Amino acid sequence: MKSEIKAFLNKIKFAGDSYICPVCNFHAKKFLDSGLYTKRKQAKCPNCGSLERHRQLYLILQDYLNLTEKKSLLHFAPERCLKQVLMKKHHLNYQTSYYEGQQQGDFCYDIQNIDAKDNSFNYIICSHVLEHVDNDKKAISEMYRILYAGGIAFIQVPVWPSEKHPTYENSNIIDEHDRIIHFGQFDHVRIYGLDIEQRLTESGFDEVLVLDLSQTLEELKIQKYGLKNYGGARDLTFVCKKFEN
Repeated sequence: MKSEIKAFLNKIKFAGDSYICPVCNFHAKKFLDSGLYTKRKQAKCPNCGSLERHRQLYLILQDYLNLTEKKSLLHFAPERCLKQVLMKKHHLNYQTSYYEGQQQGDFCYDIQNIDAKDNSFNYIICSHVLEHVDNDKKAISEMYRILYAGGIAFIQVPVWPSEKHPTYENSNIIDEHDRIIHFGQFDHVRIYGLDIEQRLTESGFDEVLVLDLSQTLEELKIQKYGLKNYGGARDLTFVCKKFEN
């Protein structure tokens, strides 16, 4: 009840014309500052809570999920803002998989060893999950395995702001404070470089498109949708395609 009241008050307090959240279509006079350690300007939708990467991902999904026939989608560790809108799409058989101990979903898969048959899903969403996983290459190959031929996985991971740094990981770093220093967050086990694209193809995917709407959309839309990450992170979306079984 408290969250519903807060959401209602936010609609009144932050309603305006400066920004539009493409996820919930809320028109806001501003987005909220947000961040785990340091606050990013204009990052969070005051209505649905979407962040820059969620809004970018949803805009990309709209180009792929304009469906005329029933398709299945598996969403790992679903963000509430995206779950609320995707579960309402009539042509999607939308299913979720949560981590152990999180809220209840359709599945509780270990992404490194997914208990599902080959060729089970048309689409997969995996946003900011792989940086938590010990064997990310196994997780990637598992996602490839459970996709139908013609299937697509939409993957997002934190990426170094600089293009010069490759993916950095060290299994000996287990202290939470050390992980913050090395990987940017207490529960991360690596920080990715642009060589993530190579990891995705080496683990199975036949084609990987690297999208960054904060660089390719017209400036007016970038500002209106709040796509720019003022914390310096690169919010890339990797559209990973499977051609054959």
